[in-house]
Amino acid sequence: MKQDFSPFRGTVFEKEYTLSIGWKIFLYIFIATMIIGGAYLTYTSIADKSWWLPSIGIALIALGIYCYLELKASKIIISNNGIKRVGYFSSRELLTNDIKGYDTAQGKRITIRPVDKSNKAIVLSDYSYFSDHRGILEWILANCKDLDAEQERIGIEEIQNDDSYGYTGEERLAELKRLKRFCSYFNYAGAAVCFWVFMYPRPYDFAVLTGIVWPLVVMFVFYSKRDVVTLNSADRKKQAVYPSLNTAFILPPFALLVRTFVDFKLMHLTDALLPAAVIMVVLGAAFIGIIMSAKEKARNNRTTWFSAVMFVLLYGFTAPILINCNFDYAEPKVYTARVLNQRVLTGKHTSYELTLSKWGPKESEETEVSKSLYYQVKVGDTVYINLKPGLFKMPWFYVSK
Repeated sequence: MKQDFSPFRGTVFEKEYTLSIGWKIFLYIFIATMIIGGAYLTYTSIADKSWWLPSIGIALIALGIYCYLELKASKIIISNNGIKRVGYFSSRELLTNDIKGYDTAQGKRITIRPVDKSNKAIVLSDYSYFSDHRGILEWILANCKDLDAEQERIGIEEIQNDDSYGYTGEERLAELKRLKRFCSYFNYAGAAVCFWVFMYPRPYDFAVLTGIVWPLVVMFVFYSKRDVVTLNSADRKKQAVYPSLNTAFILPPFALLVRTFVDFKLMHLTDALLPAAVIMVVLGAAFIGIIMSAKEKARNNRTTWFSAVMFVLLYGFTAPILINCNFDYAEPKVYTARVLNQRVLTGKHTSYELTLSKWGPKESEETEVSKSLYYQVKVGDTVYINLKPGLFKMPWFYVSK
């Protein structure tokens, strides 16, 4: 028999929490739209005799039905004995005595972890969507240990005993605060460089050069501070205690990757393999030397190694192509080609494609161009292909009117 009592009165209780009315209405509308849209897509695409459009439609219908069943069954049950997350296809329950504690991610997702790692954790990524969700949070705070706070405390204790930060506990905490502020400046600057290169690279040469040089500057700073600075993300509280250069290090190469594919077209992408491999080997060897010469906490940190590998791959591929093309000041060899077809591809990225006739050493193929050029030409028009040798002897080209 269920009794709706507060967990703080010392009385036996069990309480169910279901999704709030507002979220139910929204999700039912969304699910109905998904199922109807999938059915319409399947019906209208059968005549096209293509397999992939009906497949997408059927997948949408199946996903909609799955979401509907989960929505109907979804609830959280708390009691004196434990907590249970109920779904249509699976449910998980942890007794209070079997709970190690909880941690949070992205501010909202709560994971309740068991003492025995063979048991599965209960993830409450959507607890705030439930009616009276404060009761769920209050139960967790009253019955589960805060693992984030514990990890943060352990991290601070490690720093207080680490002579890399100073001679006394007070000096070490003061140095930690100074280094975190120092790293935050670099991280903000790295985010700004990423935004500049990605969104508005003007003046172009200076923006690209900054994007190429900046990660090397951060790499040097990491080398000089390798005993006291990490490349961790801030998801785990113990790791977040340490100063991190992860944002300054990783974001700019992603912007360089976008510029590489959007702005330049190599005649043969395989031409970039050798220069990229050389840079990756050099950077990889440098990182191994930096991390292995650091203290044990850096050598044993998987996030630092992962960030280093990610950087080596991104930077090693993008830097030689950008330098090869952007700083190639040789005169182009000009060819002409006719526009055979036009189409616009939409999705996460809108691309404007022209199918060009055979020109020079290139067979007829589809080529992405700028939006402005796309709308300046029509099928049958002639365009100019500007072929350049490349600073590193990787030929590349661009299309003009």
